[in-house]
Order: sequence, then C-alpha cells, then structure tokens
Amino acid sequence: MRNAADARLSQIVERLESELNDLMQGLSLLGIKRCACCKRFFRSSDPGALFGGAGAFVCFECIPVWWPSRREQLSWAAQRETEVDLVFWLRSFHNARTVNGSNGHKQDQAVKFELSASCLECHGTGIYMGDKRCRYCAGPGTVRVIVPERSG
Repeated sequence: MRNAADARLSQIVERLESELNDLMQGLSLLGIKRCACCKRFFRSSDPGALFGGAGAFVCFECIPVWWPSRREQLSWAAQRETEVDLVFWLRSFHNARTVNGSNGHKQDQAVKFELSASCLECHGTGIYMGDKRCRYCAGPGTVRVIVPERSG
C-alpha cells in the first residue's frame, strides 16, 4: 500500500514539474524573463528592468548584491566587458553618474548604491591620450558609479 502511494506521489510531482516547465517556456515566449537572484519575473520590453550580463539576467534591485560576488567568478576579460556593459546600463536607465575620487556627489542626494569600476575612458590605465593623466578618473584608473534613489 505504501509503495502504491509513493508511486502515485512521484507521478504527481513529475506532472507538476512538467507543467511548471511548460509554463516557464510559455512565459519566455511572451517576452517575460526571470531574475537569476530573486526569481521575480520582468517584461523584456522594459530595458531597464533586467541587466543581461555574465550569463544571467539580474534585476536592478539585485545588482548591489549580485555584482560583487559575480565579478570575482569572472576572468579579467569577461569582468571588464561585463563591467562596461553594467556601467552603461546603469547610466542609461537608472541615472547613475560616474565620479572620480576628488569629485564627490552632493551629500543631500540619497544614494541607492554605488560601486567601483574601471574608468571607461582610459580603460583602467589612468593614462589618457598618450602620457597624460586621465581627466575622467584623475589617474587611478577607477571611478565610482553612483546610483541615486528614485524620487517619487
């Protein structure tokens, strides 16, 4: 009797898994993508909702936790490529600003999060246009990317 109940339960679980997989496939056909961290669903028609980089789609809310751990897992070249894409995405869709160490942000502005990234102009070398110190990062090859809190 117990074996029959276990077999029936196993069939039910397999059927549910199959139906869930069908549902996930249907959602992807409708242009819905899932965040790799929080597992929430987002419309792919909203380009600011999910960042697609480093082999995963990650929502804006999960970026501060995802990126520091993910960057450690990437090769230098993949890290650089993903970081450039991430900075452009944050600047394009979330009003992020890049500032060098000497240029701070206004203290009265609420900051959602910030991260350090290689300077996009000098490619992290600190040298721009020959042998001049980079005017965008002021020489260290890194900038702070500041993402403000959304107002309203």
